[in-house]
Amino acid sequence: MFLVAIVEMTEKNLLNTVFLENGLLISFYDGSKKIAGDRWQVTVTARIEILTDQVQFTLMDTEKKLKIIQVVGEHVYYEKKLIRNFIGEKQKEETVTALYESFLQITKPYFSHNQFAERFVLKTYADSLEKRKWVNS
Repeated sequence: MFLVAIVEMTEKNLLNTVFLENGLLISFYDGSKKIAGDRWQVTVTARIEILTDQVQFTLMDTEKKLKIIQVVGEHVYYEKKLIRNFIGEKQKEETVTALYESFLQITKPYFSHNQFAERFVLKTYADSLEKRKWVNS
């Protein structure tokens, strides 16, 4: 089981948190802001925090696991922002709810997979190595 901490996001309102079958917690935030008159930019952010030392890397020795944690850090975050522009004030809450519900319905099986955390950390690790190549070139 993974330990997950809720990260406070002061500029956004917490909509809901959902515990997944694999022990992860997905948090949804409303970061909507008024842009003109009664029009809003509606933003719903989905965020999952993964504690890398809790990930059970399969087919990997302890030395390789420690190298990955050293590169990516103790926490890896999956974050996705869903944005809709120029939404009327009367439709704002309905739009926030629709974005949240549709995203959760579509992605919950993917995020709930037992190997999601491991695969996401490994992708983050590979991306970090790729960035280092570009910086050091």
